[in-house]
Amino acid sequence: MQTAPELKLGSDVDDGRDRIDVVVPSWLLSIATHIVLFFALAMILRGCSTSGSVGPKAGDAQFREIGLHVARDAVNPPIDNAEAKPNEAMTRDEGLPQPEKSVLGDDASINDLLSLPTDSRLPVIGAGRPASLRTPSDAKDLIKPSGRRNAGGDEASGLGETTFFDIAAKGNRFIYVVDRSGSMYDHGAIRVAKEELVVSLAALEQTQQFQVLFYNQKLLEMSGNDDRPQMQWATDINRTFARNFISSVQPDGGTDHMPALKKALRYQTDHLFFLTDADQPVLSAREINELKTLNAGRTKIHCVEFGKGPELSGDNFLKKLARDNGGTYRYRDVTRFGRK
Repeated sequence: MQTAPELKLGSDVDDGRDRIDVVVPSWLLSIATHIVLFFALAMILRGCSTSGSVGPKAGDAQFREIGLHVARDAVNPPIDNAEAKPNEAMTRDEGLPQPEKSVLGDDASINDLLSLPTDSRLPVIGAGRPASLRTPSDAKDLIKPSGRRNAGGDEASGLGETTFFDIAAKGNRFIYVVDRSGSMYDHGAIRVAKEELVVSLAALEQTQQFQVLFYNQKLLEMSGNDDRPQMQWATDINRTFARNFISSVQPDGGTDHMPALKKALRYQTDHLFFLTDADQPVLSAREINELKTLNAGRTKIHCVEFGKGPELSGDNFLKKLARDNGGTYRYRDVTRFGRK
């Protein structure tokens, strides 16, 4: 077997002394040579990085983020169609606010309960215009024309008009006092009263006010979104509150007219619609005079009587109450309502 060649280092001495030979293995010499070359290369690379490089160095704490930039036109190319609709851009999902749907919609359960008549001459019952909580900021707004007239409304004076069982009334403040005693259940009388009441409220403008009172031996007053019984502006949302209130009332108990009428007169409205089917108890002459004194001519009191059979020709307390307070009297035969 052959061994690796060995390098001999030595010197010949001509002066006669002994010759000394130093033997160095070739593999050790190779390792030493590679180490020298490695350090030389490292020094060259270090010199290049410190003199010409502008990038981050080893040990630097900051790094740059890289990514791809996509032009906006490549994602959503511009619309070149000159005939595109102005609001067409709203249909694209670009983070822009989208038109909201009205919070008001037709309440099928209420409409079914009220079973509104199908006469095409009557105003349409429903949510109407988009909900508005706006109320006139000043009392002077009430005498400004609204820009459109209701059925029979007086646009020049700004007064709106509504009807209740064919009684036409023009003004800005209306209150409805409706009997809810147990006898109003007969022949569907309470259903007909509710239908007419909702139709009457639908004709009001938002610059008009209203209140609804149901009574038997106790009084129920409508409350708005503040849960306080008071006059309500005839906005769409308040009419919706009224429909909910009206639909929740059920007939029950006896009848006591005076507390409801006195409370209604304290609102000092332009018109008071009073509906009852009770011939008992009647208002005495003293009570009618008391109501007239309390009213002092401010409010016109209109009376609607629900009776059974044809109207009697004689006088009664409802006719006298309406006559003494500048109002109108109407009679309806409940047996003709077609439902028991």
